[in-house]
Amino acid sequence: MPPSTRSRLIAKLRMGKHIDDAAEELGINPKQVFATARILTAFGDQLDATLTEQRDPSLPHGTVTGYNKRCRCPECRGALQQRV
Repeated sequence: MPPSTRSRLIAKLRMGKHIDDAAEELGINPKQVFATARILTAFGDQLDATLTEQRDPSLPHGTVTGYNKRCRCPECRGALQQRV
């Protein structure tokens, strides 16, 4: 994923777009985003910080319920991974 696409993705997330919608608008899919985040740790850190900053405070973060309600913050993704 080119740097310009990564920057545009982060900008869309900061504007309140959901990661699935932002990725689709950029012609990529969320799996590509998270794969890139695992490889490029600086981008991964930036992505996690942005997702944490923009998450819905009314959801139970760190739970599968939060993930099922479309939250993709690090805590909700981690809860899903623990369950699998």
